[in-house]
Amino acid sequence: MLYNVYQGNELIAEGIEGKEYTVDGLTPNTEYSFSVSEVIGDKESEKSDPVTITTKYSDVASVAVSPKNNNLDVGATRKLTATVEPSTAKQDVVWSSSDENVATVSNGIVTAIGVGTGTITVAAEGKSDTSTVNVTQPVESVTIAPKTATLEIDETQQLTSTVLPSNVSDKSVSYASNANDVATVNNSGLVTSIAEGSATITVTTADGNKTDASVITVNAPVEPKPDPEEGDGGD
Repeated sequence: MLYNVYQGNELIAEGIEGKEYTVDGLTPNTEYSFSVSEVIGDKESEKSDPVTITTKYSDVASVAVSPKNNNLDVGATRKLTATVEPSTAKQDVVWSSSDENVATVSNGIVTAIGVGTGTITVAAEGKSDTSTVNVTQPVESVTIAPKTATLEIDETQQLTSTVLPSNVSDKSVSYASNANDVATVNNSGLVTSIAEGSATITVTTADGNKTDASVITVNAPVEPKPDPEEGDGGD
């Protein structure tokens, strides 16, 4: 008995002897539908009910992760994307972190845990790629001391700033005066009084998110009172 083989509605082989036939050139990981008919003499039977098959996956050629570099604050999250090539390969991947005290990863979602640098690896069938995660501690507050100070002209006052928490990655701050004609301030927080009036000195963290202020009052020097013994004198 002879058979005709159909792929979908297309006749791809006819007059096949036996019950086995190999179809070449199929795309990996792709669904196909096949059916057969019997050929008796010059007559052909109805096609059989279709049989649907899915071809095997391709071998993984490469896997890539993006973004490659990630800067996160403690507690922040970021979604990483893995791309497996070719598209006909199985798309399952495995994620791992080099240091879960720095960052963890689940289904590509990275969570920043503690200050440091970690490596996130994505792997598929022996192929892998990595992404770097740099975790920093954000500033929660900055305070300036003293909050107020009174100076005479040409005096100085040292201001100090405290940035919290103690393990913040960048504790640097900048200072600014809203009235430089009254009082100036240098990069170290040293205030110099210039003229009578009031000036507000503001400290700002490096990320620009936290500030505090100190109010400086500048008075003119107090004139000494005359000595009562230094009068006009007498006989």
